Amino acid sequence: VGEEDHLRIVSMQRDKNMKETFGRFVRACEQVQKVLKMEGSDFMHSDRLGWILTCPSNLGTGLRAGTLVNLPLFSARSDFKDVLKKMRLQARGTAGVDSASTGGKWDISNADRIGKSEVELVNLVIDGVAQLVKWEKLLEEGKTEEVDKASSSY
Repeated sequence: VGEEDHLRIVSMQRDKNMKETFGRFVRACEQVQKVLKMEGSDFMHSDRLGWILTCPSNLGTGLRAGTLVNLPLFSARSDFKDVLKKMRLQARGTAGVDSASTGGKWDISNADRIGKSEVELVNLVIDGVAQLVKWEKLLEEGKTEEVDKASSSY
């Protein structure tokens, strides 16, 4: 009550197995939908727009898949948010929307909710975070030029 959406289903776990977390999320959604249908209701859906939610920013899949990742060097770059935007990712601080990072730790998630499937969005986050971690390691090794070249290709 009082949130953007009437219902929020969250699946979290401490390890980095986002596919397992996503699988549990899908099963939870299916169970909630099953109960809704038994009561004569269902989630609101449009063939053109996807899932209809109260908050327009979540129109489509409504899915925000995110993971906490330590990026103290890469996130200190002036182009950090621009690179994420080009990768179709977004960064939130450790306390949620519009919060600051603590020690370079960020909640990295998909920026889009519409135009891609839930699986595509989860894979986008998995691949994007793997790339960010790779760049962070290169920066730790002092390979700034390599990161500059690779990150500018997005």
